[in-house]
Amino acid sequence: MLIYQNKIKNLFNYFYLILPFLVIWFSFHFLSVILGIIIGFSQNNDFRDLISLFKNFNFLNYVNILKDNLFWISLKNSILYTLIVIPLQLFAFLLAYFLYELAVSKFYFFNYLSYLGRIILYLPVVVPLVSIGFVFKILFNDEGIINQYLALINLKIPFLSDYKFAFLVCMLLTFWKGLGYYLIIYFSGFLSINKEIIESAVLEGFSKFDILLKIYLPLSRGNIYFCSFLSFIASLKIFVEVFVLTDGGPGVSTYTLMMYIYSKAFMNYDINSAAAASTILSFIIILFTIFIFKKQMLNYS
Repeated sequence: MLIYQNKIKNLFNYFYLILPFLVIWFSFHFLSVILGIIIGFSQNNDFRDLISLFKNFNFLNYVNILKDNLFWISLKNSILYTLIVIPLQLFAFLLAYFLYELAVSKFYFFNYLSYLGRIILYLPVVVPLVSIGFVFKILFNDEGIINQYLALINLKIPFLSDYKFAFLVCMLLTFWKGLGYYLIIYFSGFLSINKEIIESAVLEGFSKFDILLKIYLPLSRGNIYFCSFLSFIASLKIFVEVFVLTDGGPGVSTYTLMMYIYSKAFMNYDINSAAAASTILSFIIILFTIFIFKKQMLNYS
């Protein structure tokens, strides 16, 4: 008992070290979330009078959003975006396995290639997303660099002006941006696997494909869940890629839920509806988070 009392005492002795962080987090994160939820249930736009925000609570903002056809279009586009991008991140698993096999090779040249490959693939992660978006826009514009090369064979693809291709370009940007991040997670997971398991599998006559399918894949299940969770949140909150490349167009074919919230808040100046739509988005993310963690717990039980 005395040991636990000393630990608790030491915890309070060092509590002041994290106190500044807690104050900032509580002021700019926790309180802002609570205030956003309150604003979503209020019709008052005068945020200086906090008391008035608590008066006349109603669901009018949510009813108007659910009646808005543009909201359902943006939600459909966001879900479609998510359903396509999440499976794409599994490509990082295969690429990480390939680089891991090079890293554990007996040849120094292959080790160097693995190290260089990880650096190159991780570079997009640290580059600002807006900068990458403008580069993609230069590349895939109707008069961009790629179409200039395609013109040499009398071919031109309207990547950003045709709804069939615009969403795919945005997905490609998201995939390329996050590939290196998921790759490092999978690669780190491979390094933590006991080498004796792999050696035993080799002695049993397992092929490379069998080792990947029956050892690396099951043992990387936790990382796959984690990366899928991160990919889901990133895809559902997609904004910068669409805003820079297509601005929601052509038409509303790439209009996502975050674009809907942005237009409500900063173009229509309807902060209340934007807060309500943000609450709906948060609710969807929370539901998926509970689902995926329950699924993970059942698989590990």
